[in-house]
Amino acid sequence: MNQSTPRNLAFDYAVGICSVWIASGFFLDAWAHGHVPIESFFTPYHAVFYTGMLAMGAVIATFVLRRRARGMGWRACLPPGYHLAILGIPIFLVAGAGDLCWHLLLGIEEGVDALLSPTHQALGLGIFFVSMGPIRSVLADRDRATGFVSQAPLLLGLIAWLLLVHFGTAYAFDPGAGRTNAPPSIAVFTPDYLTAIAIGYYKSSLSVLTLIFQSAIVTGFALWCVSRLRVRPGFFTLLYLFGNAPAAAAFTNDTPLLLVTIVQSLAAGIVADILVARFDPQPERARYYRWFAVLVPLAYSGAYLLATLATDRLWWDWNVSLGAWIWTGVAGFALSLVGTARRAAV
Repeated sequence: MNQSTPRNLAFDYAVGICSVWIASGFFLDAWAHGHVPIESFFTPYHAVFYTGMLAMGAVIATFVLRRRARGMGWRACLPPGYHLAILGIPIFLVAGAGDLCWHLLLGIEEGVDALLSPTHQALGLGIFFVSMGPIRSVLADRDRATGFVSQAPLLLGLIAWLLLVHFGTAYAFDPGAGRTNAPPSIAVFTPDYLTAIAIGYYKSSLSVLTLIFQSAIVTGFALWCVSRLRVRPGFFTLLYLFGNAPAAAAFTNDTPLLLVTIVQSLAAGIVADILVARFDPQPERARYYRWFAVLVPLAYSGAYLLATLATDRLWWDWNVSLGAWIWTGVAGFALSLVGTARRAAV
């Protein structure tokens, strides 16, 4: 016997759950770095994502060995979509050993250093590869993956991907439009006048860029999904809620960031799910696809501004708030043009 292994839904779920387990472990460790003294590589927070990868390896090894026992060749033991994904395991293991050596030689990273550490980025790359397994498996079976249960492994993989994106760009996660994050007030005719102006301009510019950037991320995920699969109702609401909330939980500290993130994730997810159910916005249906690309980021950024206004008040004035909100929609429209460019050229 040397036939190829068909898609296995239980295997997809197991790999998808392990992927979210590992990616979420990054944020537990990030929370610990901000709330608990960390002086060693060997912490319970590191253990969460390393045991997640051990579970992932056990799931894949068990699946492969059972099929080997039935006489299948090594390559035929894995379902479609997993041959590239399993490269993530050796990448993660090598990066984990490197991370241990890095910490022993150079100490424990803090702040942005932890996000840009080469070994941490390599760990993320390993998780990215493994998480693509259930995503590619569902896409390879998209003609039959029409129900939510059969699409959910792809959702789990995308949640892991969104978590990884947020971790790698955590320095640009919170726009900081609330009063808690306001720059110092400007007092004219004082020695600090020019410094205060510079800080205010710098702070507002970064805040606006962060809002546009985060809105573009959620829009990019949405456009990628609708261009490849007719997702079921609730898909985007769950993607945004579980793909965004762990990051907010790790980074919030006596601020309403977690609540605001949940509100904006629900708003964008519900709007996206309604638009998908009502209009089926695929690239071939360019008008609906572009409206989808505009309305999703407007819902996401608009909910952020309103929720921040309600919980912490805004230090942005109306010009900045409305202008930034409009620009998130413009960025979404631009992404839709990129998504349809190749089809238009053909």
